Amino acid sequence: MQRLRSNKKSVFFFIVLAIFIVYALSLILPFLWAFMTTFKTEAEYINNKAYFPDIIDWTNYIDAFRTLSTNNTNMFVMLFNSLWWSFGSTILAVAASTMSAYVVAKYKFPGRQVIYGIALFTMMLPIIGALPSQYTVYSALGILDNPAMLISTIGGFGFNFFVLYGFFRSLPWDYVEASFLDGAGHFTTMVRVMLPMALPVMTSLAVVAFIGVWNDYNTPIVFLENYPTLASGLYLYQNATMQHSVDIPLLFAGVLMSIIPVVALFCIFQNSIMNMSFGGGLKG
Repeated sequence: MQRLRSNKKSVFFFIVLAIFIVYALSLILPFLWAFMTTFKTEAEYINNKAYFPDIIDWTNYIDAFRTLSTNNTNMFVMLFNSLWWSFGSTILAVAASTMSAYVVAKYKFPGRQVIYGIALFTMMLPIIGALPSQYTVYSALGILDNPAMLISTIGGFGFNFFVLYGFFRSLPWDYVEASFLDGAGHFTTMVRVMLPMALPVMTSLAVVAFIGVWNDYNTPIVFLENYPTLASGLYLYQNATMQHSVDIPLLFAGVLMSIIPVVALFCIFQNSIMNMSFGGGLKG
């Protein structure tokens, strides 16, 4: 009987393993095909449908910086726009969410539950439906198509708020009282006592937010027309050349280079994202 159960578990294990292997290959093979395509010429891509190119040539990666452009903006400028937009948005968004979540979680004041309710309500609003009103407000403020658009990321609510709110709620108030006894004020207590404990959670949220902003092409297209990022620039380049013939190997070279920063970032901080500190922020 015990042996029969063991055999059933082994069969089940191999079935699940086979399913996951097939699933993993379905994710890896398209990237591998795109990578091998970058070594082909346009004519070779059209005429030769073989998986591997005849000759390994890195020319497309060099030509991508000279050829791929949108609104007279080459890949170097797109890369610079991606960096300042992604880093600026991430820092401001996480900082605003941290401060608002800390105050709402650790201090009792009139309207506290109202603020929490508003934060919850805004999570239910469809983002696309808010685009017309956002465009009108940003235009009235004079930040449309301007680096000052970064201030629009200082919302303080959203997913980051709820994760940090749960984390701060789980921290005992004893830490704050001990800091007060040592003569520290509210701001000093937050910066020197509470934030260091929340740093793993903040790092995880920052990495996830950075990847999301880096890959977002819709926001720069709508609000930063003259500041195309890699995501929006390559998307616009593809659409602009669809009426002609798109050099797919060249485009793939640009796309693969554009994902290198986020892949590297994830590899470096994958433990920070997956560890218990991220999940612990949902408790309380």
